[in-house]
Amino acid sequence: MNAKKRRFGVTDVLLVVLNLIFCVGIQTVFAPCDARPDGTWMICHWAGQALKGVAAVLLAIAVMHLVTPRAQIKIGLALAMIPLAVLALVLPEHLIDLCMMEMMHCHTMMEPAVTVFSLLNLMLALVDVYVYRRGENE
Repeated sequence: MNAKKRRFGVTDVLLVVLNLIFCVGIQTVFAPCDARPDGTWMICHWAGQALKGVAAVLLAIAVMHLVTPRAQIKIGLALAMIPLAVLALVLPEHLIDLCMMEMMHCHTMMEPAVTVFSLLNLMLALVDVYVYRRGENE
Protein backbone atom coordinates (compact mmCIF):
# COMPACT_ATOMS: atom_id res chain seq x y z
CA MET A 1 0.00 0.00 0.00
CA ASN A 2 1.25 3.43 -0.93
CA ALA A 3 2.35 5.42 2.15
CA LYS A 4 1.31 8.72 0.55
CA LYS A 5 -2.34 7.68 0.31
CA ARG A 6 -4.28 8.73 3.37
CA ARG A 7 -7.92 7.96 3.69
CA PHE A 8 -8.75 10.75 6.15
CA GLY A 9 -6.88 14.02 6.01
CA VAL A 10 -7.14 16.81 8.52
CA THR A 11 -9.25 18.95 6.20
CA ASP A 12 -11.57 15.97 5.57
CA VAL A 13 -12.44 15.71 9.25
CA LEU A 14 -12.54 19.49 9.79
CA LEU A 15 -15.04 19.93 6.95
CA VAL A 16 -17.38 17.33 8.46
CA VAL A 17 -17.13 18.77 11.98
CA LEU A 18 -17.58 22.35 10.76
CA ASN A 19 -20.61 21.54 8.65
CA LEU A 20 -22.16 19.32 11.32
CA ILE A 21 -21.97 22.24 13.75
CA PHE A 22 -23.33 24.58 11.06
CA CYS A 23 -26.22 22.25 10.19
CA VAL A 24 -27.24 21.66 13.81
CA GLY A 25 -26.54 25.26 14.84
CA ILE A 26 -28.69 26.85 12.14
CA GLN A 27 -31.62 24.81 13.45
CA THR A 28 -30.99 25.57 17.12
CA VAL A 29 -28.62 28.22 18.49
CA PHE A 30 -28.18 30.26 15.30
CA ALA A 31 -31.79 29.93 14.13
CA PRO A 32 -33.62 33.05 12.98
CA CYS A 33 -36.29 34.81 15.04
CA ASP A 34 -39.19 32.83 16.49
CA ALA A 35 -42.74 33.09 15.20
CA ARG A 36 -44.79 36.13 16.09
CA PRO A 37 -47.39 35.78 18.85
CA ASP A 38 -50.14 35.41 16.22
CA GLY A 39 -48.29 32.43 14.67
CA THR A 40 -47.02 34.15 11.54
CA TRP A 41 -43.35 34.24 10.62
CA MET A 42 -41.07 37.18 10.14
CA ILE A 43 -39.19 37.50 6.86
CA CYS A 44 -35.95 36.19 8.38
CA HIS A 45 -37.65 32.81 8.81
CA TRP A 46 -37.28 32.22 5.07
CA ALA A 47 -33.58 33.03 5.17
CA GLY A 48 -33.26 30.46 7.95
CA GLN A 49 -35.16 27.86 5.92
CA ALA A 50 -32.88 28.42 2.92
CA LEU A 51 -29.80 28.22 5.15
CA LYS A 52 -30.99 24.91 6.59
CA GLY A 53 -31.03 23.49 3.08
CA VAL A 54 -27.61 24.88 2.18
CA ALA A 55 -26.13 23.64 5.47
CA ALA A 56 -27.58 20.16 4.88
CA VAL A 57 -26.07 20.01 1.38
CA LEU A 58 -22.70 21.22 2.70
CA LEU A 59 -22.79 18.51 5.35
CA ALA A 60 -23.69 15.83 2.80
CA ILE A 61 -20.82 16.90 0.55
CA ALA A 62 -18.43 16.96 3.52
CA VAL A 63 -19.42 13.40 4.48
CA MET A 64 -18.95 12.21 0.88
CA HIS A 65 -15.60 14.00 0.89
CA LEU A 66 -14.61 12.17 4.06
CA VAL A 67 -15.43 8.67 2.82
CA THR A 68 -14.11 9.06 -0.74
CA PRO A 69 -10.59 7.67 -1.12
CA ARG A 70 -9.66 9.25 -4.48
CA ALA A 71 -7.95 12.64 -4.50
CA GLN A 72 -9.59 13.76 -7.75
CA ILE A 73 -13.07 13.19 -6.35
CA LYS A 74 -12.13 14.97 -3.11
CA ILE A 75 -10.96 17.97 -5.17
CA GLY A 76 -14.25 18.01 -7.07
CA LEU A 77 -16.28 17.84 -3.88
CA ALA A 78 -14.23 20.62 -2.30
CA LEU A 79 -14.73 22.74 -5.42
CA ALA A 80 -18.49 22.13 -5.17
CA MET A 81 -18.45 23.45 -1.61
CA ILE A 82 -17.06 26.84 -2.67
CA PRO A 83 -20.16 28.21 -4.45
CA LEU A 84 -22.38 26.74 -1.72
CA ALA A 85 -20.38 28.55 0.95
CA VAL A 86 -20.68 31.78 -1.06
CA LEU A 87 -24.43 31.19 -1.35
CA ALA A 88 -24.70 30.71 2.42
CA LEU A 89 -22.70 33.90 2.91
CA VAL A 90 -24.98 36.04 0.75
CA LEU A 91 -28.35 34.49 1.66
CA PRO A 92 -29.11 36.42 4.85
CA GLU A 93 -29.65 40.13 4.27
CA HIS A 94 -28.46 40.13 0.64
CA LEU A 95 -30.71 37.61 -1.12
CA ILE A 96 -33.36 37.32 1.59
CA ASP A 97 -34.04 40.25 3.88
CA LEU A 98 -33.80 39.96 7.64
CA CYS A 99 -35.90 41.75 10.26
CA MET A 100 -35.99 45.53 10.25
CA MET A 101 -34.68 45.88 13.82
CA GLU A 102 -30.91 45.40 14.12
CA MET A 103 -31.26 43.95 17.64
CA MET A 104 -33.31 40.94 16.52
CA HIS A 105 -31.89 37.43 16.86
CA CYS A 106 -31.44 37.07 13.11
CA HIS A 107 -29.08 40.05 13.05
CA THR A 108 -27.24 39.39 16.31
CA MET A 109 -26.81 35.59 16.10
CA MET A 110 -27.74 34.08 12.75
CA GLU A 111 -26.04 36.48 10.35
CA PRO A 112 -22.65 36.61 12.16
CA ALA A 113 -22.62 32.83 12.64
CA VAL A 114 -23.43 32.22 8.98
CA THR A 115 -20.65 34.61 7.98
CA VAL A 116 -18.12 32.77 10.13
CA PHE A 117 -19.18 29.30 9.00
CA SER A 118 -19.26 30.36 5.34
CA LEU A 119 -15.80 31.91 5.45
CA LEU A 120 -14.38 28.88 7.29
CA ASN A 121 -15.94 26.61 4.68
CA LEU A 122 -14.40 28.69 1.90
CA MET A 123 -10.97 28.63 3.50
CA LEU A 124 -11.06 24.91 4.30
CA ALA A 125 -12.29 24.01 0.82
CA LEU A 126 -9.54 26.07 -0.81
CA VAL A 127 -6.89 24.58 1.49
CA ASP A 128 -8.25 21.12 0.73
CA VAL A 129 -8.02 21.69 -3.03
CA TYR A 130 -4.46 22.96 -2.60
CA VAL A 131 -3.42 20.01 -0.44
CA TYR A 132 -4.87 17.35 -2.74
CA ARG A 133 -3.59 19.07 -5.91
CA ARG A 134 -0.13 19.28 -4.39
CA GLY A 135 -0.31 15.60 -3.47
CA GLU A 136 -1.22 14.68 -7.05
CA ASN A 137 1.76 16.58 -8.45
CA GLU A 138 4.30 14.91 -6.18
